[in-house]
Amino acid sequence: ATASSWGPEGPESNRRGYDYLGQARSGFMSAVGEPDMPPLLAASPIADQMGAIMLAYGILAALFARDRFGVGKEVNASLLGSMIWLQCLSINTSLLAGWEMPRQAKSQVWNPVYCHYKCSDGKWIALGLLQSDRYWADFCKAMELEKLENDPRFENLVQRAINSKELVPILESRFASKPSDEWVEVLQQAELLFCRVNSISDLINDPQVTANDYITEYDHPALGKVNMVGFPIHMSETPLSVRMPAPE
Repeated sequence: ATASSWGPEGPESNRRGYDYLGQARSGFMSAVGEPDMPPLLAASPIADQMGAIMLAYGILAALFARDRFGVGKEVNASLLGSMIWLQCLSINTSLLAGWEMPRQAKSQVWNPVYCHYKCSDGKWIALGLLQSDRYWADFCKAMELEKLENDPRFENLVQRAINSKELVPILESRFASKPSDEWVEVLQQAELLFCRVNSISDLINDPQVTANDYITEYDHPALGKVNMVGFPIHMSETPLSVRMPAPE
């Protein structure tokens, strides 16, 4: 099995690369952010991680094929290919439509209730009302914005998309009137889809993160008890755990 930067074929197959370059060449950096921003680098080394994940995926698939068909395979996964695969939905959409999906300004989102808003304490709330027509009346009631429910500018998904420049500032102003804890309570009581926009330091206090051991405590031989990232999957009969430190 081989991990490469740009794939096993082509004129640059032997050229070296790093995470930064994988994010750049795959189109990822040009796809995130708002229209007037320069290309943005993800805070996490996502290309390195995706390359490793896809290499492991390929190895497991090859081992399964060997056991079933008795044939071995050479496996290669690259930073470039893995990052393109990560974006397959948006890239396929662009290829099929014949035009590149543009960056979108927050003020011009196609669905203003599938967006994020800043609260009075500086924290952010992300709304997940993808089926906005289904939840629009309940949302307006919960936000005490009943007058918007039957406003012809916002009466359905299409009109809210057309008039997002008008709706987004209204919602920004409303969310800015209360701290995030109050909005969490309001939105939970209304049974609407939402979540907090966490920072890295917020994760350790997120009850879902801790309940599922997505961040777990580990007794490090040199550092003592530390918190570190756990496993994103659970196995019923063979629970996963962090058992040893990284090799030095």
